[in-house]
Amino acid sequence: MDDGRITTSRETPRGPFGPWVPGRSHLLTGDTRPIAFFDLDGTLVVGQTQKMLVAFMRARGLVPGWFLAGTALWFLGYKLGLVAPNDQARKRGAVLFAGRTVEEVSDLMADFFEERLAPRLFPPVLAELGRHLGADRRVVLLSAAFAPLVEVSARRLGVREFVATDLEVAAGRFTGRVLGSPVYGGEKAAVAANLLGEAGRTELCYAYADHDTDLELLRLVGEPVAVRPRPGLRRVAMDKGWRILE
Repeated sequence: MDDGRITTSRETPRGPFGPWVPGRSHLLTGDTRPIAFFDLDGTLVVGQTQKMLVAFMRARGLVPGWFLAGTALWFLGYKLGLVAPNDQARKRGAVLFAGRTVEEVSDLMADFFEERLAPRLFPPVLAELGRHLGADRRVVLLSAAFAPLVEVSARRLGVREFVATDLEVAAGRFTGRVLGSPVYGGEKAAVAANLLGEAGRTELCYAYADHDTDLELLRLVGEPVAVRPRPGLRRVAMDKGWRILE
């Protein structure tokens, strides 16, 4: 029985998933419980997962230095609000997986979570996640990060549902191309709105996010929570009296 406690142990994964298979989401159908949405980068995890992933893979000799330098410059622009996670940025990250098997990437993502992400989980948000799981509320991760990474994160955190950016697979290997739109900004809000249509009572639903681009998502629920928010989101949260987690 699920008691709502959080585990990040690789030996005791929780959740209904088998090995990751192509498809950007794992969602249950017919579930009308109130929902708690959680962003990943900057919310559950302190920092940007793709930047950490590049460094992790380079440490293993899996990415050249020129790629790391270009990615660092892009993330500086992202942090300053000068660029968004557009198609070009996603293609840059997806190249890391090109030619690798689904099994190889699944193992890499498991190691990455244990070595890099688990130590950077933000305790106040992790506590909120555990509270919602313990309350038998529906919990969904919504992230622009790539689906294999978000699946592993969901598994380790005991979360049963997620929607993330998909990657193309052909003959059991990643092609280095992305599929569809990133779960970012308006797309993230559209996914949430669709799920909220099933839940009904939006005043009982929660959303946790850190970025100005998540405002559309946060405005959909009765209990929006700004997490270590960027300046634009902080101003809105303070003006509207939303909770802020620091």
